[in-house]
Amino acid sequence: MGGTDGSAARRDQYHHGDLAKALKDAALAMIAADGVARFSLRDAASRLGVAPSAAYRHFADKSELLAAVALDGFAALGARWQALMAAQQAIAGADPAALALARFSAGADAYFYFAKENPALFELMYGPFGTGERGRCRLDETEASDPYAMLARALDDLCATNIITAAARAGAEVKAYAAIHGISCLVVAGVFRDFSDAQVAAQLTLVKDHILAGLLAGPRESWTLPCG
Repeated sequence: MGGTDGSAARRDQYHHGDLAKALKDAALAMIAADGVARFSLRDAASRLGVAPSAAYRHFADKSELLAAVALDGFAALGARWQALMAAQQAIAGADPAALALARFSAGADAYFYFAKENPALFELMYGPFGTGERGRCRLDETEASDPYAMLARALDDLCATNIITAAARAGAEVKAYAAIHGISCLVVAGVFRDFSDAQVAAQLTLVKDHILAGLLAGPRESWTLPCG
């Protein structure tokens, strides 16, 4: 009979150079369905109808493939962050302080809603195969794909426009990042599954308000719990 076998057609298509992308797409779909632990590079190749040897020409092993997926995730997050921050110019107008506040808020929104809409990818990005201890995903803080560096620049803008003091700015990215990442992890974990969209947004606003309130209050004297 005539016609083309589906797997043969896919193999022919991948010969044109998009197997690496197809493997990354397959990996993300598979870990979203079954988790990272059950994923293998061979299974991804099988899903695509190609020989494992073809997959190994692009990625040495599972870790390398998942690190590539995680890096794509950080690039997508960075692009979303930059786009939302750029859009604030029209909203805040020419007031530098208002713009700095709006851009800080937009950055937090970008991070949170990226996590909410891409839970499996978000968990991979910050898991052991992403930026975790065993992961091969390494971010360049000079690039626009490192959320920690982007948050630091947003805080620099708050300081430059005298919204927060230099003393409050010192080390502020640790506190701000912990809060924003924390609520993002909660939404990924399903803590807000029974909340309406408005209620979820209100929770994020509450966290942003607490961050800014803490920065406006300035640094406090360090304290430690007594030992023994």
